[in-house]
Amino acid sequence: MKTPTIHDTLRQILLDLGFQPKLVGYHFLCAAIPYFAQERTVSMKKELYPYIAKEFGYPDSRGIERPIRSAISDAWKRGRREMWEQYFPNHTHAPSNMVFIATLAEHLK
Repeated sequence: MKTPTIHDTLRQILLDLGFQPKLVGYHFLCAAIPYFAQERTVSMKKELYPYIAKEFGYPDSRGIERPIRSAISDAWKRGRREMWEQYFPNHTHAPSNMVFIATLAEHLK
């Protein structure tokens, strides 16, 4: 039986939280979280977003933040609250991009 990879585990967590794989932000998160898990001191705007832009063939990183934020917000609204509570206890609103990425990166370590 195949051992799940970090990417398999991450995709399952995102699905459990209510993310829709059809959203661009979902795919950005699938790239961002493992990268952040390896490079813990990375700056979101100076390093992480440019990395994602390069990975997905975007000319610059300006179009990266919003799809991630939208995907998190959408999943927060439609996802299973008990799953969100497991990863983000006591949050009364959707976490920021930074909090979301850092929390899941830490969980995957």
